[in-house]
Amino acid sequence: MQPAPQTSAGRILIVDDDNNILDFFPHMFRPGQYAITVASRGSLALELAAHRTFDLAFVDYYMDDMNGVVVSQRLRHLQPHVQIVIMSGFSFDNPSEIIRDSGAREFLHKPLNADRVQALTDQLLSGKGPDAASTR
Repeated sequence: MQPAPQTSAGRILIVDDDNNILDFFPHMFRPGQYAITVASRGSLALELAAHRTFDLAFVDYYMDDMNGVVVSQRLRHLQPHVQIVIMSGFSFDNPSEIIRDSGAREFLHKPLNADRVQALTDQLLSGKGPDAASTR
């Protein structure tokens, strides 16, 4: 009997108009740990989500074609079970409003901390994610 093929623990969508983030994100995880798909625009992310299923999406708040709240709302409409993390390099007085409006589970401030991203991803994809929104 042959062993079952290795599958990744989850499918992750990265949505950001900053190529540095798109290039760096896959290196935050162990090779082969997750299936990573990147999109440089919100509209491209939604096109991808119409044809592929994702377990988790990291979505930048500020992008050229649409903001992260709109992307998150439309993504959740396409895939109700996808978990979403909003990211931004800008400071907000009340990121909990962004979390609430987008349906996100978490808000991360850039620059991103690779250990924090890895831990959060592991938590969310194992079903042990944060119960309350937090800002880090």
